Amino acid sequence: MARQIDRGPKTGEVIAQRIRRRIVTGELPIGERLPAEEELTQEFGIARTTLREALRVLESEGLIKILRGRGGGPIVTRPTVGTLSKGLAVTLQLDGTTVGHLDEARQLLEPRLAGKLALDHTAEDITALEEIVAMAEEAAEKNDRKMFVKAAARMHQAILYRSGNPAISILAALVNDLVYDYYMKSTEKTDSTSLGDAFKRGAKSYRKLVDYIREGKDKDAEEYWRTVMMYTISRQDSTRLLKAFAD
Repeated sequence: MARQIDRGPKTGEVIAQRIRRRIVTGELPIGERLPAEEELTQEFGIARTTLREALRVLESEGLIKILRGRGGGPIVTRPTVGTLSKGLAVTLQLDGTTVGHLDEARQLLEPRLAGKLALDHTAEDITALEEIVAMAEEAAEKNDRKMFVKAAARMHQAILYRSGNPAISILAALVNDLVYDYYMKSTEKTDSTSLGDAFKRGAKSYRKLVDYIREGKDKDAEEYWRTVMMYTISRQDSTRLLKAFAD
């Protein structure tokens, strides 16, 4: 059998790693343009085709955005949760992950963060949560499914991002992002009359959670949000396989 030779990473991948390091260390801050193509090819001693290969890698990771036309070029950007969740979704789908698995992960994280937010929050946090509750109440009154699902997503996101722990928040947000589309599609298949009642119950549950958070009742907030999430999850098809791409 012929011996396989480890040729190591391609030059384009090596250059991408070097530029990536500059971005994550802040040497190339968010919003800044990368040096001109000619400057980079001279610095790294590479051909234009190799540099462009490296830039395509960074663009696929959400670390740069390449603007077209006059005055265009690569600009440093921050990867979004949506960008990160796509790669994660593919891996999870290959492992046979179900919506139920994702919901179980959410239950382990989000209620704890709700309790943490009750212990440590600002007036700005409460204002943001109140605005979401008002949006959910308006959607319930109008029986507007898109508006309500958007409000629900914002409520979950607010709990995640305002908990004060960026590591846990981002991990939980990734999981939350993966099930958002599934829940949106689920509401499209539900009778609009029954949805209106569900929206009203949902808006009331958001109001109660915000009250617990405002009053600093961390245990009540955590247990209540866990109960709300379990109820919501119980009404979904938890055995459905996660799909990274829509049919």
